[in-house]
Amino acid sequence: LKYKIKEVKPNIFAVIVKDNYDRAMLFCRGQEYYESPNKKFRGKHFSIWDYMKWYSEEYGRGFSYGSDWSGFNIPFDVLEKCYDNQYQSETPYDDEMYYILCEIERMKDDKKKAYIIGAGDVEGWTFQHEVCHGLWYTNAAYKKEAKNVLNVIPQEHKDIFKDNLLEMGYTDKVIDDEIQAYLSFGHDSESFGKGVDIKDREKYNNAFKTTLNEFISTVA
Repeated sequence: LKYKIKEVKPNIFAVIVKDNYDRAMLFCRGQEYYESPNKKFRGKHFSIWDYMKWYSEEYGRGFSYGSDWSGFNIPFDVLEKCYDNQYQSETPYDDEMYYILCEIERMKDDKKKAYIIGAGDVEGWTFQHEVCHGLWYTNAAYKKEAKNVLNVIPQEHKDIFKDNLLEMGYTDKVIDDEIQAYLSFGHDSESFGKGVDIKDREKYNNAFKTTLNEFISTVA
């Protein structure tokens, strides 16, 4: 498994894995522990084989996790708790993620919140999208400004975005975080934006980028 760990913002650590399948499997357990739509897995110790079986049956296309998801984002303390609760390693990906946690533990500032993101590179919108999640969690000033922009979006459009996100497999607790990240980077995704005119999404995208430019302009 080839990857690099890079601190891209204070206490936001990117794990860059070029291979889509390896990246997905490396993050799968922690991501689903953090925000799975299924309560059987969210916040619980679970067998990865049970999860793969459920995912295949739920979405009816086999275990397509590696092609369905390209970016990942998890608070460090949540991922640490996930692996503290893991009774034993089930796959080499579990072993590698535990090692990554130990590496980041040595790198991070213990006095501040830390965040881990996963992407294939540090150039595309997926990477920037995941950094927005990291900033939402670690940077109070960023979160305040992002919420100010969210508050001026018509409720009708926010409800549409929410329904789309739930259909995509997200859970209720991350909706505002996902809306701000998609409207910053990924507003033209039809899975996220269907039902809201692209011109409106472009307007929201411009508002987020203008307001949050000082936070996101020097990433990587």
